[in-house]
Amino acid sequence: MAIELELKLMIQPEHLESASGFLDEICALSTCDEMSRQPTLSLMNAYFDTSEATLMEAGMALRIRAVNDQFIQTVKTRGSNRIGMHARGEWEWIVPNDQLDLSLLTDVPLPDALCDTSWRDQLIEVYRTDFERQVWNIKTATIAMEVVCDQGRVTSPYGEDRICELELELKSGHEMGLYQFALQLADRVPVQVSVVSKAQKGVRLKYGHIEFPDKPNAPATDLALAGYWYEVWLVYWEAMHFMKDDVLIQPVRHSMVQLQAYLPSYLVQELTQLDETFTQCLTVEEHLILKKLSSNRQVGMTMLMIGQWLNEQVI
Repeated sequence: MAIELELKLMIQPEHLESASGFLDEICALSTCDEMSRQPTLSLMNAYFDTSEATLMEAGMALRIRAVNDQFIQTVKTRGSNRIGMHARGEWEWIVPNDQLDLSLLTDVPLPDALCDTSWRDQLIEVYRTDFERQVWNIKTATIAMEVVCDQGRVTSPYGEDRICELELELKSGHEMGLYQFALQLADRVPVQVSVVSKAQKGVRLKYGHIEFPDKPNAPATDLALAGYWYEVWLVYWEAMHFMKDDVLIQPVRHSMVQLQAYLPSYLVQELTQLDETFTQCLTVEEHLILKKLSSNRQVGMTMLMIGQWLNEQVI
């Protein structure tokens, strides 16, 4: 079992070339042999659950991935808490074909909700994620990471959604190095922090609702409330683009206002300036608003600065 820790970034398709160019440039300028772009992969993934979403409700994802004439069965579970990051337990096995081998799950500490194993007889393919993956091995002074750029689709009987994202996965070193590198990237390319996984996108197609973080129970610390409003902000931002509805900029801005109450003054100033930028973006023609918002580098920079500060408080 491994703990996968990654920082996920939304990116619009028109900015992918700029992101790839930045990463290629980083590798080309390095004298380190470990810095390189890897061959592009075509990944085909089938996710399994019951019709009642038993695994999803228990915080587990089960899939078969086909890549390079090989099949890999993977289980992912909820991991330790990281604000605005993805930290999950992960188990992988090479299997002979695209059929699940449930006997392998004996190695996985299942959540209590799955101790009754009757769900195993009810598994069906519930959605697919099929995408092209570009891969870079990046090493900085503080960390080694794998940076991937995924572009493709999530599909299910209930519809489909776009995959267009960057993932920075920590391989060694201090996790704050992910934020430091992401800030360099965001200074060049418009990206925004995302807390929505591919699996969550697949589930969302069926149930149609946006998954929000759980609000901390009272009495909650300022840090817990800051983390909550930060992730609410990120969820609304992603939902605005998924639903293609710029009206959601209002709860986006409301979340930012709530978040300000728990941040140091220099980050409050960043949010205030960003809100002023949003006001300017909303003056363009309505059909251009989302493009204007998603092309603004200040959004991602501010998200990353706040995410970095929040995680520094809990490490």
